[in-house]
Amino acid sequence: MMMKKRGRSGMMWCCCLLVAAVVATTKVVDAFAPPSATNKVAAAISAPSSHFRWTWTAVGFDTNKSFQQRPQLSMAMAAMVDVAAAENSILHNPTTWSILAMTSIVGLLVAWEETIHNLRHNTPKPILPVIDSMLAEVGGLGFIGLFLSTVVTGRPLGSVVGNISEEYLGDEELLLEAFEFLHTFFFQVGILFFVVAGVCVGAVLEEVNQLEEISALALDADGDGEVTLDELAEALQVESIIIDTDGDGILSEEEKIDALKATTSSDNVFELVFTERTMDEVERAGECLVARERILSQKSLPNEFAIENYFERIFGHNLEEIVELSPVIWLPLIPLIALDNSVDLSRDIVSASSSNAFESCGYFYETPWVFYPTMFFQGLSLTWALFNFWKMTVIKKMLLPTLVTDGVNGEAALLPPRYEIDELREDFNSSPSIFGWAEQFLTSGGSMVAPPRNKHEELFGAVGSKFEVVYRDSIRFSTWMCVSLLVYSTTQVVLRDSSALFLGAQVGNPDGLVPELTAWSIFTASAIFQLALAPITILNYSFVTSVEEYVKDKVLIKVLNDAAETANESTLAESIQKKVEVPLETGALPKV
Repeated sequence: MMMKKRGRSGMMWCCCLLVAAVVATTKVVDAFAPPSATNKVAAAISAPSSHFRWTWTAVGFDTNKSFQQRPQLSMAMAAMVDVAAAENSILHNPTTWSILAMTSIVGLLVAWEETIHNLRHNTPKPILPVIDSMLAEVGGLGFIGLFLSTVVTGRPLGSVVGNISEEYLGDEELLLEAFEFLHTFFFQVGILFFVVAGVCVGAVLEEVNQLEEISALALDADGDGEVTLDELAEALQVESIIIDTDGDGILSEEEKIDALKATTSSDNVFELVFTERTMDEVERAGECLVARERILSQKSLPNEFAIENYFERIFGHNLEEIVELSPVIWLPLIPLIALDNSVDLSRDIVSASSSNAFESCGYFYETPWVFYPTMFFQGLSLTWALFNFWKMTVIKKMLLPTLVTDGVNGEAALLPPRYEIDELREDFNSSPSIFGWAEQFLTSGGSMVAPPRNKHEELFGAVGSKFEVVYRDSIRFSTWMCVSLLVYSTTQVVLRDSSALFLGAQVGNPDGLVPELTAWSIFTASAIFQLALAPITILNYSFVTSVEEYVKDKVLIKVLNDAAETANESTLAESIQKKVEVPLETGALPKV
């Protein structure tokens, strides 16, 4: 509390010193600067002869004694002096606004530093590397901007770039402005990508923070602190089927397998996507707890094992890898951006912020070599995002143990994961038709070069044992591509066409304006839909690469060690607290 008060006091003193500095600097500059156009009237009135010296015009004060001996001015002349003095006040001085501009920049830097400090302070330790990685990427984008402004668009290469632009584009400034536009576009894409990553971090933190609470309040019906299979089955409203077919009261492995084959599982892609996207927090918590039961039985872990801490570490590691953007990631998008930007450059326009930007309106739609490649990339991005989402979901369904209730006695039973049943695993295919070919082509052979090493990896389809790395990169590239298309569609086409339509401005191609706005608005909506799938895709990826055969033993050890350290610290703190209780009658600390 003392530190907070001291910090606030320091901020108040800084503000006071800043105001004083503004006033003092303005006064000094006015004292030594020649009369400006705004105080010529005051100078003429106050110094009618050349030997009278006028100073401190802003406050109407003159140190020249000969001026003080002059007759008093008339009321009209005094009013003119007041007006001139007001015009030359602090708010009309350019020095004041220069200082205020620099101060606002400093204020933004302070706000940024405080935001990062609070973010790091309130972020769990396993997620901190993700924050550091995003900050490093933002710093890299900032360095590129500084390099372009000082070397490429300024000296020493500014004149060279200008000459090239004038020689081949007919305008010295066109290529220089194009450099600045493209850097701004790259920066916007990078920032939005990190915003999406931040949303993913928020989603997993929300799930981790609520998992324990949900399991205690929503699933633990009898309040004994443990969630039994019966309580879990009741809370999740699982399917009820006849498991004990022979009625002997004992569930054999054969009976469990037959029951697992009888459980329903939707194969419809759109139904699967909708169900997974609309799953509530209790259902997701139930999945985690079912996975916990499986890990406990596999690894003989204590009942105190916190599955949320395990998934938190797994997710933090995966997201740290995903947010690292390699420079070559921009290469596939260069042709599309070059084609789209050619519509503007061919009309001596740099971007949607140019003064003559409306001249390109309608031509993005009417130009075939721009519109059709854009449709192709938009369709590719949507298909890619949906396939990533679908593949992670169906593999998770195969790896997740199935919780059911016996239709005879009503008892809950945890059936083994589907992938352990040879018949179900052989019928499963996560690389259908053309997607399997694409996976093998993009992974230089896929499962033919890196065949699956266990039943778990057989679920990954054509990519084989390369799945973990390949699909982490796939999710990263897909999300980045979606963000890139969203930024360009929104900032360069949709907003420009909307402004032209709203203002009734004259555009280059009026007939293509409305179709162009409609098409690119659909593209924007598609990109937003894809980004809405990204957090769940990453969550499911983290799940399928951290359970069953892919359980991370090192992470388990870290989670158990952290739990032991926390328990020891808690016990030690309670012991110290009991020993150092302050007697009310003396107010003195006893000896420990």
